[in-house]
Amino acid sequence: MATEKNKPSNAMRALWMVLVTSLAAPFFAGLIVVVLMLLSPATDFLLPPPSGEALGDVAVGAFVWSALPATVAALGLTPFVLQHGTYGWLEASVAGVVAFAAGAIIFPFEAGHALPLLAFLAGLLAIGMRSLLIMGGILRDAPKS
Repeated sequence: MATEKNKPSNAMRALWMVLVTSLAAPFFAGLIVVVLMLLSPATDFLLPPPSGEALGDVAVGAFVWSALPATVAALGLTPFVLQHGTYGWLEASVAGVVAFAAGAIIFPFEAGHALPLLAFLAGLLAIGMRSLLIMGGILRDAPKS
C-alpha cells in the first residue's frame, strides 16, 4: 500500500486532470457524435439531417470542436482539485454543460433542436470523465478532510 509520501500532490492531480480531460473528453465526444449519427433513424427528430460527410470526418470535426469546451471545463474544475484533490459529480456536470454552452456560443454549429440534448450529454461526459480519473488514481474518491 502506498504511503502518503508516495501519493501525488493536489497540484500534480490538477495538472494530470487538465491534460487527461482535454484529450480524452474530445475523443469520447467524437464517439458520442458517431453513435448519434449511426442511430440517425431514431434521432432524426432531434438532430439536423446528415450533411453527407463521411462518418470519420464528422468524428474528427467533433473532436476538434470539443477540445476548447473540454479544456475550459477542466480549467474551471482546477480550483476544486487544487483545494480538495477532487470534485463532485455535480461540479463536473455543471462544468460540462457550461463549457459546452460557451463553446456553442463561441463556435456555433448547426444543431437544430439538439443543443439541449448535446448539453446534457456534455454533462454526462464530464461525470464519466470524473469517474475515469478516480479509477485511474488521479483524483481522490472523496475530499481529504
